[in-house]
Order: sequence, then structure tokens, then C-alpha cells
Amino acid sequence: MSNPLIRSIDHFVLLEPNKKEEIVSKEDAIIWLKDWISRVNVSTIYQTEEFKNKENIADLLENTCELEIEPGYKVKWFAVRVNQD
Repeated sequence: MSNPLIRSIDHFVLLEPNKKEEIVSKEDAIIWLKDWISRVNVSTIYQTEEFKNKENIADLLENTCELEIEPGYKVKWFAVRVNQD
């Protein structure tokens, strides 16, 4: 179970190999993760421990921090606080 604090965070940093990190809103992170999931074999994803019993992308975003697209190629994401002063 994720830390309840993460549900109050509205931004994520997205990491992809050979790209600069990107800070996006939670909504954009969900779209990004959906896109990556659409590129891989879904049955393979759900066989991994982190992805079992996850019913929606928001749960995956909040309870996991990486997805292996192919051997040796992983995308990662982390919740971050953004001060908007």
C-alpha cells in the first residue's frame, strides 16, 4: 500500500533512457504511463509482482516507480513536490 502522502502530490518526474527528466502534472503522468503500457505486452506486465491486482493507471503510478519495456530498457517515475511561489 502506498503512503497516503503521495496521493496529495500532484506532480511527477518522468525518466526515460537517453532523455532529460521531465516534471509533469499527475494527469500528464497518467497519460504518459498509459502510452508506455500500450507499447508492451500487457500479460507480461501483470505477471510482475508490482503490477498484480492493480485496477487502474493511477494505482500503478502511485504504487510503483518503474516499468521494464524490454530487457535493459526501463522507464521510471517519482512523485515530487513543486513549490509554486
